[in-house]
Amino acid sequence: RHGFPADYLARKHTCAQCEDTGYVRGLRCACFTALLQSLAYQELSMDTPLESSDFARFRLTHYPEAPNGDGVIPRKKMEQILAACRAYASRFHPHAGSLLFTGPTGLGKTHLSLAIAKEVIDKGFTVIYGSAPNLISRMEHEHFSRGRYGEQAGETARALLECTLLILDDLGAEFSTAFTQSCIYNIVNTRLMSAMPVLISTNLSMAQINEKYGERVASRIIGNYQVLRFFGGDVRQILRASSSFEEKGAKRP
Repeated sequence: RHGFPADYLARKHTCAQCEDTGYVRGLRCACFTALLQSLAYQELSMDTPLESSDFARFRLTHYPEAPNGDGVIPRKKMEQILAACRAYASRFHPHAGSLLFTGPTGLGKTHLSLAIAKEVIDKGFTVIYGSAPNLISRMEHEHFSRGRYGEQAGETARALLECTLLILDDLGAEFSTAFTQSCIYNIVNTRLMSAMPVLISTNLSMAQINEKYGERVASRIIGNYQVLRFFGGDVRQILRASSSFEEKGAKRP
């Protein structure tokens, strides 16, 4: 009588399939998956160039074709690594194997890590990406503050152990203490025991990993991770030099 529709008081759902529960017959609804993907992109994009770090933008031309001192041809080796990363991302599943990216700074380890993260997120899986110093600093803060500043004790640690894929960037850059050593061992061992994949990126060699973290961590990585060693010159310096040259050229009359 007052102009309201007959179903005015009926509960209206955003998603008719799951009625906003997130699940349909025990399986994750498409709306929930889309929301998780969106949040994951936002989380990663806050600190990382996710959109610009896909496989298509990885340039093999930045790597030398001439053999280095060890007889390795960097461009050929990086072509193999790019193919391995593409295959890993395309076949990814919750119990995929783990990867170790090792090599000096500026060789594209972060770019390929993010490219894998992007494809894994697109498949509907949860990804946590972060630098070892930042993640361990959060874990330490939560552990010793014990919720005094609103955090839940162990919240970050639980997230790192429960996500589908954990990408731990710049391992070895964190300040070494008994607490950080314990955190790294717990992450590596717990996810290994649960057959959950980890992608570790580091400037350290295997010998340095063994020296810094001990045999317990090193043996688990050597025995269970696919090790991809990066070769070449510092790509970031190459790009900066190229950009500087173009800017100077643009100013010429």
